[in-house]
Amino acid sequence: MSSEITYSIFSLCQGWRECDASFLLYLSDIGRKAKLPYFFWLLVPSKEELAPILIDTGFMEGHYKNRYFDYNDYKKPVELLKNFDIRPSDIQNVIISHLHWDHFSANRIYASATFYIQKKEIDFWRGNFSDYHFLNHFLADLNDLESLEKNKQLEIVNGELELFDGISVHHVGGHSPGLQIVRIRTIEGWAVLAIDSAYVFRSFESMIPPGIHVHVDEALAALDKAKDLADNPNLIFPGHDAQTLSIPEFANGVRQLI
Repeated sequence: MSSEITYSIFSLCQGWRECDASFLLYLSDIGRKAKLPYFFWLLVPSKEELAPILIDTGFMEGHYKNRYFDYNDYKKPVELLKNFDIRPSDIQNVIISHLHWDHFSANRIYASATFYIQKKEIDFWRGNFSDYHFLNHFLADLNDLESLEKNKQLEIVNGELELFDGISVHHVGGHSPGLQIVRIRTIEGWAVLAIDSAYVFRSFESMIPPGIHVHVDEALAALDKAKDLADNPNLIFPGHDAQTLSIPEFANGVRQLI
């Protein structure tokens, strides 16, 4: 593997809020409070001449203020990227896991980037189901999607695809109809950013999906898919687990997963 491109995986934390634990694990620990951190991720290639790749965009200050009065320790995407001497305009490629607000609400700052999104995700949210408040409460502003199309920054993916050497995306659905997870070659083997197919590590131990999902059968199958794609369970990383915060910081708000 030493001659192949590998990637270091960094989680970039934008803050946290308190939630009911059943939000993290479907119908589990109801009434118990839990910490819910918000992340997006940066993949840094082993070859310096290659540009880092972003997984999701993060969000801006107004997005969380419109939803949660008790949000804590907010950090702007630009502040987190500064730790790598990266400006948002330097980012060339962004993989969007799904179109929920906390994953796709800062796209406008990445003016030079190409964005990769699953076709099923776009089709669903442009259909009638996005009229239901339970679903659209979590939805990002679809005008941002229209802007990407207009600016020819949007690449639509249909299913499983190797986007770059050592990086592939895999449609799993469940949490959101077009949710895609990301398989990454690292020095420790094939890792998987499971993102919101699981909010917490316990999902993979108990086979309980996240509290928010559209299709429970797909949500369960997504957990199996993440396990199949990773070389071992220690190389699977969920989207909102407070355990990630126990990793020593690489920089303020930044932790290296691998």
